[in-house]
Amino acid sequence: MKAERGLAAFGVMAAAAVIGLTLAWNAGLFSGAADAAAAEVAAVREEAARRAEHLAFTEVYLAHEERELRVASGETLAGLLIRAGASSAETSAALASIDDVYNPRRLRPGQQVSLFFDRRTGAARLTGVAFRSEPGASVTANRTTSGGFAAREVLMPVTFEIARIAAPVETSLYASALQLGATDREVAALADAFAYDVDFQRDVRPGDDFEIVFERYYDDEGNTVRTGNMLFVSLESGRGSRAFYSFIAPGDAQPDWYDADGKSARRFLMKTPINGARLSSGFGMRRHPILGFSRMHRGTDFAAPTGTPILAAGDGAIVRAGPNGSYGNYVRIRHANGYETSYAHLSRFGRGMRAGVRVRQGQVIGYVGTTGRSTGPHLHYEVMLRGRQMNPMTLRVANGRNLDGRSLELFMIERERIDTLRQVRARETPVVHQVAPASGDVGTR
Repeated sequence: MKAERGLAAFGVMAAAAVIGLTLAWNAGLFSGAADAAAAEVAAVREEAARRAEHLAFTEVYLAHEERELRVASGETLAGLLIRAGASSAETSAALASIDDVYNPRRLRPGQQVSLFFDRRTGAARLTGVAFRSEPGASVTANRTTSGGFAAREVLMPVTFEIARIAAPVETSLYASALQLGATDREVAALADAFAYDVDFQRDVRPGDDFEIVFERYYDDEGNTVRTGNMLFVSLESGRGSRAFYSFIAPGDAQPDWYDADGKSARRFLMKTPINGARLSSGFGMRRHPILGFSRMHRGTDFAAPTGTPILAAGDGAIVRAGPNGSYGNYVRIRHANGYETSYAHLSRFGRGMRAGVRVRQGQVIGYVGTTGRSTGPHLHYEVMLRGRQMNPMTLRVANGRNLDGRSLELFMIERERIDTLRQVRARETPVVHQVAPASGDVGTR
């Protein structure tokens, strides 16, 4: 109403000015100044139109309101819209359109949602909803002229970079790497490279240094959208300093890890054929937890939740897969050079695991359980050399494939390229290259 009164008053003033100019002309006060008078009239009319446009725009602008809310713990998108002031009908219409492009149940606590309202009719009227559906994409739902809502998912432009994370371990290597922008994929690759001579539960401590170099794509907010090839990993722990480069040798289909001299990171047998487990009982004499007397423990126990995957420690053929007395569900694998490994107390076997089947190193052969004589879910792991049990934690076995000839020459070229990239990134961020943490799932190469 104020805007209308203002426009009306200004219109009256403009009209009076025009009348005054006209009377003055008739009276001969501005004789010979027809052009000037006409220009002044045009200027007054132009100013009136500009002010009218400005007031109209201001009225519309002030009638619109944007609200930023974050999803509360246990809250749905519908609950957030109601909390923001949307009516039940508006909420249902907006959610129905969003359901066509995105499952709103995927929204996580803490995620930001933008809501837009129109107050020109007095009460707030929901006109739009917008949020990031995943790194590199957003969902918008806008009110249409018919009164409903139309939603779409918009992909954002992404930028490529060689990411370098170099930092000391804080609480754990896994948490530190994720906090600095790595994803589960990069952490799993690092664990894979060092799985043959590092016990991540006992050997890695706060203050140990690690470095990861990998390809990544990020959105306009710096969030990791997806990651590409792994290039380099290093770890300095109580067991010393080790570094590995990713390289696809001629004839190979997948990259593998090699040290600076082209020697494989892989060993003939893995020290710990399970990820994320805790060493609960070592090799040697101990008081048996069920029998109650001391006896030789001829393997290593790894405590882990039921269902945790168990990996073949090396290439070989399954000798036995089935129930085996106090061992419960049991797998035994024969490897080269007189070595065998066994895995006990499994909850279930991997698909197709039976006697005579050949397995690859790292292949899932079963899952942690508590079958047989067991006080809780864990893996009992044994290594035998020509029938005699060996301590898996102190066992020293040969490396896997080592590069030579043309393969070694090509590796050295790739190593120099990776080191150059590392040096460039280190100069740009000499202490820590901190990238924004990824949210949600990310793609792989």
